Amino acid sequence: MKTLKTPLAAALMVAFLAAGVFAASEQDIDSAFSGIKFGETDDANASFDKQVLPITAGPLKIGGFVRANYAYKSWAKDYEHGGELALDTIGVNVNLQGTDPIIGSFQYRYYRTHHADPGHFYHFLHHGWLGYKFDDTKQIQVGVHQVPFGILPYASHNWFFQLPYYVGLEDDYDLGVKWVQDMGNTNLQLAYYYGDEGSYYGDSRDSSRYSYDVVENDTPQGANTERNQVNMRLAQTLDHGDGDKTELGLSLQYSQLHNNETGGDGDHYAIGTHLDGYYGKWNAKLEAIRYGYDAENPAGVSDDYVVMGAYDFPYQVAADGTMLVAGISRDLDVNFGPIKTVTVYNDYSVLLKDKSDYNDSHQNVLGMSFSVGRFFTMVDLAMGKNQPWLDSSWTDGLSAAADDKGWHTRFNVNIGYYF
Repeated sequence: MKTLKTPLAAALMVAFLAAGVFAASEQDIDSAFSGIKFGETDDANASFDKQVLPITAGPLKIGGFVRANYAYKSWAKDYEHGGELALDTIGVNVNLQGTDPIIGSFQYRYYRTHHADPGHFYHFLHHGWLGYKFDDTKQIQVGVHQVPFGILPYASHNWFFQLPYYVGLEDDYDLGVKWVQDMGNTNLQLAYYYGDEGSYYGDSRDSSRYSYDVVENDTPQGANTERNQVNMRLAQTLDHGDGDKTELGLSLQYSQLHNNETGGDGDHYAIGTHLDGYYGKWNAKLEAIRYGYDAENPAGVSDDYVVMGAYDFPYQVAADGTMLVAGISRDLDVNFGPIKTVTVYNDYSVLLKDKSDYNDSHQNVLGMSFSVGRFFTMVDLAMGKNQPWLDSSWTDGLSAAADDKGWHTRFNVNIGYYF
C-alpha cells in the first residue's frame, strides 16, 4: 500500500522556509535574498561541479548526494553471476546558514531496489528540524531529529552500521523536541518524542522510513506503535593530551507501546553504556545495550517478538535482548594518487536473545573507506548469522531465527558523490 506523510513533510518544509525568511529579515531581507549563488567557489580553474554545486539561496544552502552500490551476496542465486551494480540513493539537503540563533536542517531520500523487485522504489524524510541556539553550549531542536542514544552520530565505521541500528538503537530518528547542552567536558541531551518519524511513500503499510521503529503490518503482532518516548544521554569526555580523548556515556530510553487492537498501552525500555575513544590515528567504539518490549497484544498473540520496519520492509525482532558492540579503526597515510588517507576498520556486534529457543544474531564487517574530492567510498566484507540483511532469514532472523542458517557473506562497495 502506498502511503505518504505529506502533512508532516510539507509542514516541516514550510516551517523551514519560513524560519529562513524570518532569520533573513532580522538581518537584511533584501540583501539576503538578492540572488541565487551556484557552487562553493568563483575560481575559474576549479572543477565544473564545484562551480555549480551546492546552491545557496539567501540563508538556504541546498546540497545533496547520489550513491551507487555494488553487492555480491553469497546466499542469493540471482547474484551468483558477478553481483549487481546499481543506483543506491539520491538525497537532497537543505540547511540554514548564517541565521543564528535560528538553526535547522532538512533531508529527503529516494531509494530503488533492483534484483529483488526491479520496479520497487520508495522515498522518505530522513530528518527535518528547526532549532534555537542560545549560545555555543545550549540549543533546542524541534521536528524529526536524531534520538540521543549511545555513540553519536554512529556506533559504527562501516556502511552496514552495527546490529543496534536494525532494532532502532543506532542512528534513530523520531518526531519530538530535544535539548542539547555542553557543560565543559560533559554533554547532556534530553528529549521527548510524540511518536516516530512516520511512514512515507512505498509499498508497505507502515515501513517506508529511514530508521527502524515498531510498525504496523497485517500480522497479529503488527498492531503496535511507539508513543510518548523520553530519552536521556549523558556523556563525559576525558582529555588525554595531544588530541587523544575518551568519551564515556550512559543512555536511557522509555516509551509507551500502544496497541491499536486492544487499545492498551505496553511499554519499551533501553539502557546503554558506551566508550568512544580517539588515540592518535586509532578509534575504538564499545557499547552494551539492554532492551525490552512489553506489548499489550490481544489474548493468544505471542509477546515474544515485535514487528519493526524501515526501507519499506518489516520484520520480527526479539522482544527482549542484550546487545554488545565493538569496533576499531585506524587511519593510514597512503598517498596513492588522489587518495591520501584510507581508514581501515572492523566492527562486530551480537544480539543475545532472552528467549531460550531463539538463536542469537551476529554481524562482523571488515572494510575500508576513503575520499577523493567530493567522492566517498566504502568497501566492506560483511558477514552475518541470523541477520536479515546478510542472509535469507528476512522474516525471523532477529527473532527466532528458527532455521539458524549459519554465517553468510556480502561483499559491498558504496560510492557516493556529496555536494
